[in-house]
Amino acid sequence: MKFIKYKINKGDTLESIAGKYEISIEDLKSFHNSHCGFASMIISDKLPIQLEYLVINPITYKEAINKTDNPEELNFNQNVRYRCEQLNISRVNNETITLSASTYSEFLVQKMDYTDVFNVALTDFNFTVDPIIYEKGFLFAQKLEKLRFPITFNISETGFMNKIFNHDEIEKKWIKFRDFSLANDDVYKQLSSQAPKQAEDIIITGNKEFMEIKSLCRTMDKNLFFHIFFRAYQGGNLKDYELNQFSQLFPNVDLTTDVVRSVVTEDDNFVTYRLVGTLNRKGLSEEGLKEMYDKIYKPSINYSYTEFDFVYRITYTIDKSFNFVTDAKASIAEKVKNNFEVITEYKIKKVEL
Repeated sequence: MKFIKYKINKGDTLESIAGKYEISIEDLKSFHNSHCGFASMIISDKLPIQLEYLVINPITYKEAINKTDNPEELNFNQNVRYRCEQLNISRVNNETITLSASTYSEFLVQKMDYTDVFNVALTDFNFTVDPIIYEKGFLFAQKLEKLRFPITFNISETGFMNKIFNHDEIEKKWIKFRDFSLANDDVYKQLSSQAPKQAEDIIITGNKEFMEIKSLCRTMDKNLFFHIFFRAYQGGNLKDYELNQFSQLFPNVDLTTDVVRSVVTEDDNFVTYRLVGTLNRKGLSEEGLKEMYDKIYKPSINYSYTEFDFVYRITYTIDKSFNFVTDAKASIAEKVKNNFEVITEYKIKKVEL
């Protein structure tokens, strides 16, 4: 078992330290005395003058950190930087590209020792898009993305974000943007004049996402960097899972994908995993999909409905010493075979600090 050496600061007492970690003074003394030398033992109810460190149970420490509501109490001492590239393509008849967009992101990930608490900052974010008519939409999405960072959170045992320590700060940034900047945004102004309901939906959706912690956690998991990072961090403990999301091609259609994990290669220091998803077709109405296809796509594509599929493939390598991803590739696609498809290719690479 690894132990935590708590640096005793001026003004600290056994009572204040025990209160900080929500344990009794006797439990605090007992654990310390069981894991220190004779000269550092605590005999009375006062800290010995010569004592510089207390030995803390890491489980107690982790529990106390996860309960804190003050982000300023968190100290991060593990740092990793990542660069990520995302390519989005929409393609008709397997050849005509109707949209091509590349996004370039850089993240600084910091972790607290002995915990599953992280701080992630978005340190760079750029994009290119073709045709240029989509640029304003991407600029608007970029503004929203930047509101979510930096974000301080912990990861649950099942590999999901389940607490956001600085949620109040993120919520305040959204409110400021909503109340003072949104009305001046080109995309919002256009929607307000041409499609007021869609403009209203931006505010409703934003309020839900930024002001409700659970909703923001779900949004972050949809970000492919976090989606992969969370699963990689589970190491060998990651179980096969079910992925649920909305279709990008068909409105109000829920997709369920059964994902299986397998080991590709492994040595003493690194292990590479592969995640493969298979679309669960139970509850999917092919007739319903055909009706929507005939209405939305057939008039411009001029070919009849064929077969719908969802592709989900992720390969990633982790450093076994701390379960951080070192590199990853993802390929995710929705398609009506031979007719229309939307493809996302994603790469993660660990780089120098």
